[in-house]
Amino acid sequence: MTAHSSISRVPAVRHTSRHIRSLALLSFIIVGILLAAGILTFIRASSLMQAPSRELETFSSNILPDFQLAGFPSLDEQTQLSGWFFPAAGEPVSTIILVHDQGENRLQFGLDSASLIEFLTGLHFSVLAFDLRHSGQSEGKMSGYGYAEWADVLAAIRYVRKISVTTDVLLFGFGTGVSASLIALDQLPPAGLAADAAAGSMEAAAVLEEYPEAIRKLGFDQSYVCGLLLDTPCESPDSYIRAVCRQQGGLGLLLQYTVPYAIRLSAGNIGRINLITILTRSQQPVFISYSRQGSRIEADETDLLVRERLRFHPDTTAVHVYDEPGYLEGFLLDQENYLEMLRQYLQQFSG
Repeated sequence: MTAHSSISRVPAVRHTSRHIRSLALLSFIIVGILLAAGILTFIRASSLMQAPSRELETFSSNILPDFQLAGFPSLDEQTQLSGWFFPAAGEPVSTIILVHDQGENRLQFGLDSASLIEFLTGLHFSVLAFDLRHSGQSEGKMSGYGYAEWADVLAAIRYVRKISVTTDVLLFGFGTGVSASLIALDQLPPAGLAADAAAGSMEAAAVLEEYPEAIRKLGFDQSYVCGLLLDTPCESPDSYIRAVCRQQGGLGLLLQYTVPYAIRLSAGNIGRINLITILTRSQQPVFISYSRQGSRIEADETDLLVRERLRFHPDTTAVHVYDEPGYLEGFLLDQENYLEMLRQYLQQFSG
């Protein structure tokens, strides 16, 4: 007899479609989370950038040294900026440009700013105090924690160069004004390049040609900034943004890692900036003030910057550290020492 096979085919259990559905659902959830995070990030960034600044206080003009009204456009000629120019008492040594913190105005310390301005003019420095974009009486729909304001700082230098008899400037930044000041310096051509190009150097002219037209038209380079005064600097402009997000609590604790990117993008996306790199590369004499117990910016962040600056430029760096907890409180809480160190710095490096 012929044997017949009794083997029968058993249908395979197919899980493929179930796996596809699971992966599709997981992908949908991940995309949804990322989309929601992106939306929340830009909403929070927009809120921070459009937050109103402190209004300029009304006061009797006799509490301030004599001043002239100042008005000039930002670097792109699109935003009108306002401020006051205080002539030096006597023959001017140089001009100090005050660059305020996010949310403040030309009077960083309110009416207490009068004593700082009077101190500086008394040392024979002219002073320009002005409102950055979207602050005080200046125009602008949003601010950028330094990522946009650097253009205002360059415009302020351009303005001082036109109206003042001094031949250089010092930048005095407070908080995010530090970021704006250092980024502005970094956007300028290296010291001597503008002069060499103006003198006919083809090589210098070729290098200068690589800079944006608005920078080339300024007619000055990093050598025009003869000093940097920095109140509460830190590693990056992102540090100030993250600090504000943390203060808001809740989602801000998570969004602190994404909001800085959104603000950089909205402000023109000049890229992530490392202020330590700029400061260690800078040849200008530097004055730094900060608290050992920072209430907004952790002291560790400033400590790192100070250590690196001192490592590269110990002879041209002056540091004022105060023990009281706070943010930008050195002038108010430790005024005598603050001003004395300022005096020593200015007399040594600009006298």
